[in-house]
Parts: sequence; C-alpha cells; structure tokens
Amino acid sequence: MKMSRLTSSIIIFACIFFSLIIADDPCRFEVKDKGVIDISSLASKDGKAAFPDESPSAGSNYIYSYNPCKAFSEGDTCKNVAVCQVSRDKTLTFVLGKQDSAKWNAGAGAGSFPTISYSFDEKKVQVELECMDKAVSQLDALGEGPTNFYKFRLQSKCACWNGCKSAGGSGGGISGGAVFVIITVSLFSVYFIGFAIYNKFLLKLSGMDIIAHRTFWVALPVYARDGATYVVRRGTGKGGVEYNKI
Repeated sequence: MKMSRLTSSIIIFACIFFSLIIADDPCRFEVKDKGVIDISSLASKDGKAAFPDESPSAGSNYIYSYNPCKAFSEGDTCKNVAVCQVSRDKTLTFVLGKQDSAKWNAGAGAGSFPTISYSFDEKKVQVELECMDKAVSQLDALGEGPTNFYKFRLQSKCACWNGCKSAGGSGGGISGGAVFVIITVSLFSVYFIGFAIYNKFLLKLSGMDIIAHRTFWVALPVYARDGATYVVRRGTGKGGVEYNKI
C-alpha cells in the first residue's frame, strides 16, 4: 500500500511538472519555414478582455469575451481566464478556457487557418487565426457545436505569419536550447526527488544513502577523468593507459 501511494505521488508530481513545461506559449507560435505568429500586441493588459461581449450571428442566449495572450477576469466565475461565456443579462459567467491550456496548430494545408485552442474541464475552445491586413482586429463568435466545443475566428494582421512583433518589441518566446535544458533539469529533479522519497520512507535510509544510485554518482567524476585521460593519451600517441569498460 505504501509503495502504491509513493508511486502514485511521484507519477502525479511528474505529470503536473511536465504539463507545465510542455504547455504552449499562449502569445507566440513559431514554425520552421513559415515564421512566427505573435498575438501579444492584441492583448488587453488591464485585466479585462480585449474582445468583450462578442455575440454569435445565430441566435444565442450567451455572449463571449476573449483576451489573447493574457488572462482576464469577468463576473463572479471567470477569474484569470482566456475565454469566458456570459449570459446576456450578465448575471452568469462560465469559464471556457485558460491561458495555460493553450495549444497551437499550424493548419492542415492550403486553405486552412492556424489555430490556437484552449480548454477548461470538458469545455474546449478553438480560435481560427485569419490573416487580414486591417487596421482594427476583429473577433467573430461562431457559436457552440458540438456540445462544449466553441469556435471563434480572429481576423488580424497579427494572425499572419510574421505579421506582428511582440508587445515588448522583440521576438520573445523560449528557444529550443532553453526548452531542452528545462526538460533535462526537470527529469533529473524528478529522478533524484523520487528516489530520495523512496529510499528514506520505504527503505528507511538516511544521510547520503538516500541519494539515487549514490555509488555511481560518487564514482562518476573518476570515470570522467579516466576517460578524458585515455582519449588524450590515445590522441597524442602516448598510450600507457588501458581502457576498461564500466
């Protein structure tokens, strides 16, 4: 039972940690050979929606508010959200999507729009990004269908590849190298923390013994030194050092 709970805790911790790492940037999307879509300049930064009270063309009892890139709040329920559904009398609000759930899609091919999607519980939102060179950006609420799936279309020059720069005037985003470093550090963190918990509470170890595979990590610098020495001596033709597999 203890082992099961420990394993479950480690798995849950890892899933939450990595879901945060791999979440898409809600402001910027870069695709090789296409360029960058940056919608950060469209965002309202005062805590309100940049596109409030948008109504579907077909009859609906609800209106919708959306803020690209930055979270906003509206009513009693929509706190720090990306998309909010509001009753026409403004008495009810429902969360449709959060910024930290953002997922980009470059489009399937010719004639298809890039999209950014959001979610919250069973609700899902898809915003089509239509490239249009217009002075004022426009959001069209296309309605719900099927149930719990909400569709919008954002027309803007910022929906074009390389159409807009970030609100701060620079590219922004995280480089591939930075993502690799974050993932690597995170993997090692989960590895060491998980084994430390296991060794301490199940195996009842203490001190340095709770470190995962301690003997290997202690010996690693020696292995690295011997390996480097072997390579240098072989490269310079001096020899004198035999290679032994670990």
